Amino acid sequence: MTCSYRFIPEHRDAFGVTRLCRVQGVRRPGFYEWLAAAPARAQRAAADEELAIEIGEVHAGHRGAYSRLRIVAALRR
Repeated sequence: MTCSYRFIPEHRDAFGVTRLCRVQGVRRPGFYEWLAAAPARAQRAAADEELAIEIGEVHAGHRGAYSRLRIVAALRR
């Protein structure tokens, strides 16, 4: 579904949103909801990347010996 939504903005100037939604088999309001949620998705991706870096630092700081439970506890502190 997301691939269909990603295709539409790239080709909307040539074919129009209505036609592309019909060909892709998606609802037009759904496309606009997906489009409106783009900033939230970008913010979430940035937060996930930041968390992954933090997890890597905790794990590396303990010579790669920390388990998932200890990493969670360290992050909560």
